[in-house]
Amino acid sequence: MSVRADASLPLVGVVHRPYGAAGLRDVYRAAQGLCRPVLIFRGPVAGTYPELVELARAMFPVHVLPDDDPVPAVAALRLRGLTTFHDDELDFTDHLLRALDLPGAPATGSPWDKLVQRRAFARAGLSTLPFASVDSAEEFRRALREVRLPAVLKPRRAVGGRGVTFLRDPDDVRRVLSLRTSWAGLLLEGLIPPSAHPSGVPWLADFVSVETVSTATRRTHCAVFDKAPVSIRDAAGPEGADLVRVTGDVVPSRLPAQTRDLVLKRTGEALDALGTRCRVTHTELRVTPDEIEVIEVNGRVGGHLTRLLRPLGGPDLVRSALTLALGETAGEELPEQPADLGRSGFMVGLFVPFPHEDGTVASRVSRADLRALPGVVGVDEVAEHGAARADTGFRAANVTLRFATAEELDAAVGPVARGIAGLFAADGLADDPWLRRLAPAREQGGTP
Repeated sequence: MSVRADASLPLVGVVHRPYGAAGLRDVYRAAQGLCRPVLIFRGPVAGTYPELVELARAMFPVHVLPDDDPVPAVAALRLRGLTTFHDDELDFTDHLLRALDLPGAPATGSPWDKLVQRRAFARAGLSTLPFASVDSAEEFRRALREVRLPAVLKPRRAVGGRGVTFLRDPDDVRRVLSLRTSWAGLLLEGLIPPSAHPSGVPWLADFVSVETVSTATRRTHCAVFDKAPVSIRDAAGPEGADLVRVTGDVVPSRLPAQTRDLVLKRTGEALDALGTRCRVTHTELRVTPDEIEVIEVNGRVGGHLTRLLRPLGGPDLVRSALTLALGETAGEELPEQPADLGRSGFMVGLFVPFPHEDGTVASRVSRADLRALPGVVGVDEVAEHGAARADTGFRAANVTLRFATAEELDAAVGPVARGIAGLFAADGLADDPWLRRLAPAREQGGTP
């Protein structure tokens, strides 16, 4: 597939790398009739993923940037806009946006830094959660005296649970002090008490995400996503961190209407506090009986979410991001109100993590095996036998499911999770504690 775009369409740069919220095909489809994408790779990324660069060349103009001074190289491309769909490229893209005075440049420095966000939310009266920056073992000890246990230690710039450590008691603190060697760029904050999803659905997690399109003058909260339970393996990550993995999204959300309204209100307040404009953002919030707490705001499209919205008649958020990169008067109609998603059923994106990240895939699973599971309408990814588990971002499978009703969804999610775990039993999925939330013991043939 190669692009023969209308030469009159504006050029939009996309700073790219694998495992982002949009792949090459997503960008290609979203750009039709809107813009001509130019794929941009930083030198180290291109060196690590040469096959991806060659694949991109078959579809788009591609530019690999020099390491020393990338701004003149990007300026020479004469782009009308610039964006990225990968969190690891956000800060670099923001630097280019500021240097080239392109639409979407952040109003404040480093708005996606979790410490910057905590300070902004505290100033705006949106949060009373205690927090402190950490850049050394001594600062960690001092921060513990301020924040107190239980707490969570996390990188200021990371997503998907990477590097997170839950500190529930002094033993957890001693483990971190004995195993961690790198301390720069961390945040210690109070642990938000775990809760249950307000809908009462037992398998749903207690946090949600909101996808928002912000122009220069208005905001549209396009969708609220419920979440599958997070997979947590204590002390299984690098340097004594816990191995924390997000595992799936569900749309539309089953939040009660009043709670949903409060979630949207808090999301708008958080984006106002950060001065976010001309962006598609992904905001994660913890919903407890007493409070709605913003976990973090990510300055790009949420991963894997457009594939769930489009079948229900929702917006293509990748296209929205390309549109916003062109500025407020791009000529493309952006969503002005949330789509009525509930009339078309429910979509689920389930990405099942390996319990252990090292080593190679032991199981032999085909796409046909996964498509045979109830409700599966798409297989975006399946780990191949003998391949490194890292090749799929440490995911065994990434599948899309569709159900006509909430009842069908609730009845099928356990069997699907159990089916995937069974297919990858040789890799330890059948014994993963995460499975108990989605497929209780009585469904697995065990004792309730």
